[in-house]
Amino acid sequence: MQVGNFPGQYNKAGLTQQAPVANVSSTNVTNLTSTLRDLVAGSVFEGNVVMVKGSKVLLSLDNGQNIQARLDGSLKLLQGQSMFFQVKANDGAVLSIKPFMGEGLANPTLLKALEAAGLPKDERSLQMVDAMMKEQMSIDVDSLTAMHRVLVSNETINVSTLVQMTKLDMPVTPQLAAQFENYQNDSHMLLTQMKDLMNELPAFLESQNLDIPKLLDVNASLIDILTEGLPDQEVQMPEIVPENLLEQATEMSPLTAGQQSEAAFESELPPLDQGEDLSESVEQQFRVQLSASEPMQENNEYAPNQLGAFLSSDEQEDFAIVLRSIGDLADRPEIFDQNGNLNEKLTAKQLLAFINEELFVSKQELEMDDVKDLFSNKGYQKLLESVMEEQWLLGPEDVKSKDKVSDLYAKLERQMGQIEKVLKATGNTDSLLSQTTQQIRGNMEFMHEVNQIYNYIQLPLKFENQNANGDLYVYTNKKKPRDPDGELSAFLHLDMEHLGSTDVIVKMKNKAVSTDFTFDNDTSFALVQKYLPILEEKLRAKGYSCNATVKCGNEKLDFVEDFLKRDAPSMGAVVHRYSFDVRA
Repeated sequence: MQVGNFPGQYNKAGLTQQAPVANVSSTNVTNLTSTLRDLVAGSVFEGNVVMVKGSKVLLSLDNGQNIQARLDGSLKLLQGQSMFFQVKANDGAVLSIKPFMGEGLANPTLLKALEAAGLPKDERSLQMVDAMMKEQMSIDVDSLTAMHRVLVSNETINVSTLVQMTKLDMPVTPQLAAQFENYQNDSHMLLTQMKDLMNELPAFLESQNLDIPKLLDVNASLIDILTEGLPDQEVQMPEIVPENLLEQATEMSPLTAGQQSEAAFESELPPLDQGEDLSESVEQQFRVQLSASEPMQENNEYAPNQLGAFLSSDEQEDFAIVLRSIGDLADRPEIFDQNGNLNEKLTAKQLLAFINEELFVSKQELEMDDVKDLFSNKGYQKLLESVMEEQWLLGPEDVKSKDKVSDLYAKLERQMGQIEKVLKATGNTDSLLSQTTQQIRGNMEFMHEVNQIYNYIQLPLKFENQNANGDLYVYTNKKKPRDPDGELSAFLHLDMEHLGSTDVIVKMKNKAVSTDFTFDNDTSFALVQKYLPILEEKLRAKGYSCNATVKCGNEKLDFVEDFLKRDAPSMGAVVHRYSFDVRA
């Protein structure tokens, strides 16, 4: 029997009842022997209970033969009952079986399809047919045979994952399959993997059992990788300000420098209504994001990559103590002022260069405790974290540039490969750090494969007070032409610390734009709704007519179902979505 396409949804057939069959006659011994030989461990078959005595059971098969087997398990069987069994062992003399309880797999259609294709009726093969039918794929002989070849070549991959990837015409490898499941489970975020690497790198250095010269060589190699291409800036020497002059400056103005900057920033935004019960942190977060598309103002005393921006006073003091124990760093006026305080104007790259230089010069005199204290210090860890953020995160102003995004991924790919070479040279290919670098590269490879057909990109973003992961979905099949006069739309998902889960859908036809914001909490909903006129005004200034709405909800886009499978017949009409300026 050849089984082909099945219309409509896949409905699992029920079990059938069969009447007991008489014992096999001597003329059918050959056929019976052949049947028993086919029932290898793992095989699944349907049988009708003829007789039960203790652990022994006599079953009749659909070809009219009877077989005797030993039943494992405590399930009570009734005479005349029809059900599925799986072979546990078959030594040619004794057949050991157990009831087969696979969910949805105890279906005669699945067995008949495998039988028609001449394929083994084991559990993974049944799962394969079941998954193909759920995906509304053909289960004719050719389709089953082709899928089974993929199945036996990838024994470690979940069957459902394997079938879905094959349907989507994606290469099937253990690495890509793992990433596919990460996306299904919403554990795919590149930013999370980057944070893991940032945490693991200092711990890796601290854990190495190498002599000091070799350990410092490893550190130097990693620093070279992490600071590659970062801009060189002139070292700003610590300013020496007499105390009385500082007091005079304070008396001249009722506002501190920080307060003056905040007041200037506040004046550029509409005043808030008094008495509104809105979260202060959410309000500030939204104000920061509203100003993201404007040129950066000199609102902060320090640039984001300067020590004063990311090291607290206590961390600076503790770090300074450790640095003074490294060679002659204590005598460097670029690093310490006359009072022994760290130069807060130094960038992370600059201080790492000074430290690395001194470690190289002093490596024969250094004690291992001093080196380990450096690597384990919070200040050193934050230096590494700062240069990694500078390398691998995009500012809001960068997202509008296709080249900036492309350059980021090219840099990530290159630097992950370089880090893996360092780990391989030190025999750390099985380390947690190595696994994370492989995870990041696997994530990028998966995005590359997706982008052979569809457009999708993750945007690891750095805002003023937090980092966020963005998902930009571009719903268009590259293999299909699009209507140039059709409606364009973009979908952007952000997970923000204060605003929460944020979904933005923008649809545009000619110069008419509609924008829908969805938030998962009432506070963000009320806040954004209040500032919609600013968005509409900005778009009108660019020549667009705009209709914007805000709603509250927790519906989340499913990457596989709603994005990758959108062209499947069962998914309904195709929704085309294209990129849009995320700053707006």
